[in-house]
Amino acid sequence: MDTTDQPPLLERLFAESAGDLARYFTRRHGVSAVVQDLVQETFLQMARGLKEGRQLKCARGYLFGIARHLSQAAWERKSREVVVPFDTVAAMADARAPVAVKDDRVDAARDTIAALAPLQREVLELRFSQGLSYAEIAEALGIPVGTVRSRLHNAVAAVRERLETDS
Repeated sequence: MDTTDQPPLLERLFAESAGDLARYFTRRHGVSAVVQDLVQETFLQMARGLKEGRQLKCARGYLFGIARHLSQAAWERKSREVVVPFDTVAAMADARAPVAVKDDRVDAARDTIAALAPLQREVLELRFSQGLSYAEIAEALGIPVGTVRSRLHNAVAAVRERLETDS
């Protein structure tokens, strides 16, 4: 691999994705100093992978895959200190989001999403909150694009069905 392309790739990815990664980590860990540490560690691990000759199919997807593993590791370290379920932290992050008008459909959608399998929730978040493409999600989660499509379709169908039932 030509190492002269690495700095521009990393610089471009940082410019395009640092904010998205910060939001990703904030949703999982709340607003704290750990978020910036995780963003920096994500790019550091990406740089190490590139230096070691890692060939990337999808750079942004690979970046979010690193972020996912770092997030899980941070949770494991944190769980040794205090036990807080991931869903509780996600609910706290949602509680901080400003809501102008109480809408029962929004509550029903949140309840339905919370009841989805963890990987379905993660696919939803990566697609709709982070704006990743199917290929980027597949790379981040280490699954085929077809599986991403299937999980996303089933998750959206479950939310839609719940909203239509409650209407």
